[in-house]
Amino acid sequence: MAEVSIIVPIYNVENYLEKCLKSIIEQTFQDIEIICVDDGSTDNSSKILNEFAQKDSRIKIIKETNQGVFAARHNGLKNATGKYILFIDSDDWIDKNLIKKTLDCIKKHNTDVVVYGAYSVRNSKLSKGMYSVNKIPKKYKEKVLTIKDYEDNLFYIPPTAWNKLYKKEFLDTHNIKFQEIRNGEDQIFYLHTILTARNIYIIDENLYYYTKNRTGSITYNYRKTTDSPISNFYIAEHLLNALSVKEKFINQIINKYFSKTLSWFGKCDKNFRDDFYENLDKLKDYLDTKYPNGWWKYFKLNKKDGYLFIKAKIIFSKVIWILMDRQYA
Repeated sequence: MAEVSIIVPIYNVENYLEKCLKSIIEQTFQDIEIICVDDGSTDNSSKILNEFAQKDSRIKIIKETNQGVFAARHNGLKNATGKYILFIDSDDWIDKNLIKKTLDCIKKHNTDVVVYGAYSVRNSKLSKGMYSVNKIPKKYKEKVLTIKDYEDNLFYIPPTAWNKLYKKEFLDTHNIKFQEIRNGEDQIFYLHTILTARNIYIIDENLYYYTKNRTGSITYNYRKTTDSPISNFYIAEHLLNALSVKEKFINQIINKYFSKTLSWFGKCDKNFRDDFYENLDKLKDYLDTKYPNGWWKYFKLNKKDGYLFIKAKIIFSKVIWILMDRQYA
């Protein structure tokens, strides 16, 4: 049994996989198992993976038909034997000391989760993007935190699965899983984690390298062709009800997902726009009925609105809400 199980979902990443795997096998901490889930790759990814597995017995290969990242991660978790879990996307790579630093931290402070930051990589250039630890307020870093410390803003911590080390026992106890959706599949995983963790620790370092807008990736296409933010809203609401969380968490999450849904509508592919609008209109009616006191009640849907105009209307609606409904702000 390895100390740390690393789960790597793989699908058509032949130009990135070697760098990813090298960064894992060359870690300064070596007691690991590398669970690579080949999600039906049709390029040379399978060949590259087999070549690495022949040289390193720590690599375990699981082959499946193309089901998406959520299924690949689920299968990886089912087969993980380590005490701790790490997720790495196969087009990304990690600092050589990531596992040692996070493992030392989680043991020293006895936390359920350790969080670290990520550099964004676009065209081989590094930047401190949205997943950078630099985006997290200083008061949260290098200390043990409970939910009381970050309950006023759950999203100061990047809502991804791959910038954290987890105790496997914690994930198993709370039955934390990825939602079955092709885009944004780790949003509910993040929320379930952050709302149920006994405590967390944020390391003030960027230890992960996130490849941004890779050609062929789900996030590459600017024009959206799924309504995943709408699906994620309903899944998130179901989770919140099951956990019986505070109203302030519900308000934060509605704000997050409705804002994102509106932005996605502004980026919608023209062939999908009618279908998206129909589902968006239903969501707006649902929010106005069940959660009538939020800023969204001042937002007027218009099928012809473009992205920038929608963003301006979101800001305007929030300002009006604060001015008119200060008691809810």
